[in-house]
Amino acid sequence: MKEASFGIKNMRYIPIQPLSKLNELLNLADIHLLPQRSDAEDLVMPSKLTNMMASGKPVVATARVGTQVEKIVRECGVVVNPDDVAAFVEGIVALLGNPQKRKELGARGREIACEKWEKNNVLSSVFNEYLPCQVI
Repeated sequence: MKEASFGIKNMRYIPIQPLSKLNELLNLADIHLLPQRSDAEDLVMPSKLTNMMASGKPVVATARVGTQVEKIVRECGVVVNPDDVAAFVEGIVALLGNPQKRKELGARGREIACEKWEKNNVLSSVFNEYLPCQVI
């Protein structure tokens, strides 16, 4: 492992890890960061967001008000305007200084992820909406 730049002692670069370690790695975090470009924030839902939320840890994201990312993350983390580095840092610092808030937001994120994106729930929703059972 290589120490991060700028003399940061508690961050390390590690090689790409196998998928089997993803859950373990996500659970190591205190906070997940989701910086996004403002011109790409509502093109697709970031696939990493589901895993971040399922880890039970809060998210600090950049997204404009009214986007799908903003609507979801505001329930389980902190959302700031894209390209506002100072607000992004403030969101991180605020969560780092409040372990109880991190715990609450992380638990809500996990609840949302399980409710909305757990495989069986998604499949049931699709089947109920697009393949309704009709009795003849």
